[in-house]
Amino acid sequence: MFRNNGYKKGLQFLIILLLGYMVVRLMVDPNYIADFEAYCPIGGMQAFSSFLINNTLACSMTETQIFMGIVLIAGVIIFSKLFCSFICPIGTFTEWLGKIGDKFNMRYTFTGFADRALRSLKYGLLFVTFYFTIKTSELFCKEYDPFYAVFSGFGHDVYLWYAIPALLITILGAVFIRQFWCKYLCPLSAATNVFTYAIPVAGIIIIYLITNALGAEISWVWLLAVISVLGFALESTRLRGWIFPPFKISRNQSTCTDCEECDLSCPMGLEISTVEKVEHIDCHLCGDCLHACPEKETLQINNKEWKWLPASVTVGLILIGLLLATTLELPTINIRWGDEIKLSKAGIYTQDGLKNVKCYGSSMSFATKMKRVPGVLGVETFVKSHSVKIYYDTEELTPDELKQSIFTPTKTILKKPKAGIESLAVIDVGIDKLFDSYDSFYLTQQFKQAGSIYGFTTEFGEPVMAKLYYSPNKITPEQIKEWIEKPEV
Repeated sequence: MFRNNGYKKGLQFLIILLLGYMVVRLMVDPNYIADFEAYCPIGGMQAFSSFLINNTLACSMTETQIFMGIVLIAGVIIFSKLFCSFICPIGTFTEWLGKIGDKFNMRYTFTGFADRALRSLKYGLLFVTFYFTIKTSELFCKEYDPFYAVFSGFGHDVYLWYAIPALLITILGAVFIRQFWCKYLCPLSAATNVFTYAIPVAGIIIIYLITNALGAEISWVWLLAVISVLGFALESTRLRGWIFPPFKISRNQSTCTDCEECDLSCPMGLEISTVEKVEHIDCHLCGDCLHACPEKETLQINNKEWKWLPASVTVGLILIGLLLATTLELPTINIRWGDEIKLSKAGIYTQDGLKNVKCYGSSMSFATKMKRVPGVLGVETFVKSHSVKIYYDTEELTPDELKQSIFTPTKTILKKPKAGIESLAVIDVGIDKLFDSYDSFYLTQQFKQAGSIYGFTTEFGEPVMAKLYYSPNKITPEQIKEWIEKPEV
């Protein structure tokens, strides 16, 4: 009986419980929106790639995903593919399903040419996934991802003819072939393996950047293709990393009894008992072999008793990713249309509180509106904080003129006066932070609840000037003020 890896099982069960909570709450709370891809690092890698190439970040791509992807890359280079062994729900479920195949002696481990050739599949899927994500600025992995398909209830982002075959292959592959999804199909596995070859991959990227800087104009598609082919070539020929990661499982040959319990405990089927240091590309540093070994100081991490290290690093990286996501914000769009000379001298105007800047689509609408304003040279929008940066020609525009160009005046009729009312009163009110269409919409909802207010108009000013038409017999200016200043609607 193998000793249990409590660190790994604890984190795996915690992730399953969190997912279960999201599913249950989704079923009982009509106002809850479950984002099952919110913390997905492969989504973050795709999002960041799209951001670097397109200068856009669609609504389905978040800072949380991006920083999770970044810390995962750091973890892969320094430690190993910790996410795959401790966090990934597909990895957890396929590992558990594999025990069914082992129980009935139905699970097979590919070796030799078949193993190496099948590894090309995940690099092909890596290329396709990143290609369509960058082309559309939307996460293509949602269309086929077995995890997202199941937990989203095959939602609107899922393409059934992709997701159902992927799910069936994942389930059957886990039962009959050891870690079939993780070894041969998972694009995240391909991406993380690419970063174990950080030095040659970095060399390719540097050559690409220098060549384009010299005017070659080579498409990013070729860079993606070369990295995908290089990753497969290095993995299939070497089956081990290149310098990285420096942390590896080590075996003390003098104390090893060759019981092979480490081999039997390895989820990836590695023959740990035959090597002095585990350098295989499939080692996720999960620690199962460390806990299975009955001999003290025989299996270690870099010859140290650090069984706690992988799980601790995993938790630490997640916390760092979450902290970065809450403190830093990337622009949803970053678009320039002015000439370089004017942009080099451009002023930058910042405006927050724009509730109508709430997604990629509304950001593009805002950019289109600003393009029609003479003197505006470009915009950045930040959805999370509902703010914008506007680059403008200081010789053509002033900040006040810019703010006025953003402002949208409104004329709203709430209801018609009933017969018998001889006259309405009119009051002019200055209202702070009444700036975009959503602010006017919320104010309309307040006045509807207040009653006896028949309509209002707004004009640009500091503060915005609103003209209100109301029945003086039923509501007073003081009561109107209270409705305007209510913190909630």
